[in-house]
Amino acid sequence: MLLPSSVTVTLKQRYSGHTAGVFALAEGLDEATFLSGGGDGVIAQWKMDGSADATGIARVPGNIFSLLPLPDRHLILAGDLHGGLHSIDTRTSTEVNRFAWDGGAVYAIERLSDAHVALCSGTGNLVIRNVHTHTTEQVIAVSSQSLRGISTDKTRRRLAIASSDHGVHILDADTFKTDHILKQHTNSVFCVRWSPDGKWLLSGSRDAQLMIWDAETLQLEQQIPAHMFTINDIQFSPDGRLFATAGRDKHIKIWDAETFTLLKVLDVEKYDGHRNSVNKLFWSTSTNTLISCGDDRMVMRWEIHRLAD
Repeated sequence: MLLPSSVTVTLKQRYSGHTAGVFALAEGLDEATFLSGGGDGVIAQWKMDGSADATGIARVPGNIFSLLPLPDRHLILAGDLHGGLHSIDTRTSTEVNRFAWDGGAVYAIERLSDAHVALCSGTGNLVIRNVHTHTTEQVIAVSSQSLRGISTDKTRRRLAIASSDHGVHILDADTFKTDHILKQHTNSVFCVRWSPDGKWLLSGSRDAQLMIWDAETLQLEQQIPAHMFTINDIQFSPDGRLFATAGRDKHIKIWDAETFTLLKVLDVEKYDGHRNSVNKLFWSTSTNTLISCGDDRMVMRWEIHRLAD
């Protein structure tokens, strides 16, 4: 149920230019920009404010499902539908390395340390890559089905991994040993996110349910029928007081991160929002701006303020 809202939301800008659905968002090469990637294979950089024209960073052969900038290495990593990991040099916009993982998309990329990243693969394996040497150091069999999302609990040194086997797998971040599998969802889990204050783990699934887990005990505290269809992504605001969910039902929903109260539904009727599935979210830490992208080929920038601020 939507309760009286303590936030205001304004759609500040619509970015068009992708010629296919947009599946990936990430921080840009500086604080004033962000990146997007989609089914057209294009990695584009956009300005947070001002011009709606994109700067083309690179094009790769295949649908881009994941992006991770490594500014200290002058690299952008892009994962594609066919298991490819593309390393793009941001100074020359050229591909300096391509790693081909046989058997499924690279759905998510997480930085683990200065030298290492983890790839969530469509084969159910977690692939650990060294970004200094462009080599694979470990392949961990997590599930027999796709790994769709990943989030790091830096306080307790744990990884949460969303899987199509309906589970949320909790791994030790140093040994990659599976400690727990959370099995309350009834369909593929697409996204997971630890809360910034370390209290909660949130998961979203094709069953349209948002699960709230106690981060310490890993007990299920609350189950919310958050969307009509698949929950594709979950992102917290930089201050941790809000979080947003993106759904296949074309909606973005804004929630209170303490009470889990639904505050706003950003839809096409009231907010001129997305007209197809909303695939990914990015909440900028520098501008407190929410970016969304979807199957409608659009990228949107939302300004969100709490009324008490």
